[in-house]
Amino acid sequence: MPLGGLVPLGDGGRMGNVIAFVPASGGVGASTLAAAVSVRAAAAGRSVVAVDLDHLSGCLDIVFGLEQQPGWRWPELDDVAGVVDGLGLADELPVSCGVPVLSGRGGLGWEAPADGEGDRWAECLPDVVAGLADAHDLTVLDLPRGGSVLAAVALLVDAVVVVSGTQVPQLAATSAVVPGVRGVLRRLRDARRAWEAEPLLPIEPWVVLRGDRVEPDLEDLVMDELDVPVVATVGDDRRLTAEVAEGLPPGARGRGEVVRAADELLLRLVDQAIAA
Repeated sequence: MPLGGLVPLGDGGRMGNVIAFVPASGGVGASTLAAAVSVRAAAAGRSVVAVDLDHLSGCLDIVFGLEQQPGWRWPELDDVAGVVDGLGLADELPVSCGVPVLSGRGGLGWEAPADGEGDRWAECLPDVVAGLADAHDLTVLDLPRGGSVLAAVALLVDAVVVVSGTQVPQLAATSAVVPGVRGVLRRLRDARRAWEAEPLLPIEPWVVLRGDRVEPDLEDLVMDELDVPVVATVGDDRRLTAEVAEGLPPGARGRGEVVRAADELLLRLVDQAIAA
């Protein structure tokens, strides 16, 4: 049973990068983009694992077409104690396009933690993510909008991508989510800096805009107003519908708007790692 017992890892002990995706509002395709990044990294020969951290509406099993496939889901990790054996855990997970996926049971989500259990679940998250990151080149996290889950794993992430729609209500939501994400990252990393011999590098949220058509003026406005980089845009992508109909995860065919955005994110992540 690939659980528990390992010595907790320091930030410098991890082999791979961790990238987290946060939706600024519902229906903007954060899970789709997270899946595409995972698939594209695997296609490039990287070892990748995708992790669903949304208890209420997690759907990575469905996005990857794995909802009927056997394998471990979060309920099998109820007894986690200590950093997991990332390779052992990955061997137990359902796989699509070379990407092991840790998600809710059957892709239909899973029950939210009962009173008192939410804290225990949050406590085990860093142990699961750290173990997987130690064993893979890239760990992709699909997060909910709330800040508590991000806070549980913030010290492990190398990049946080906020996915935003382009309609006025969606942009208004983004203007609230981005400062919240920035605040979580800065508070925790500042606290770590106070006692860590080698402080963590500060990171800022990245924004991806997704809409039928994303105008350059809108990109400039978002960057100016929120003081964040718009690292990619995703226009209408009809290929996704065809891929879903065939049970393929986003990016499996290697073409389209989502693939282009996923590749841009991966290149940016690599450049950041080299610069560090």
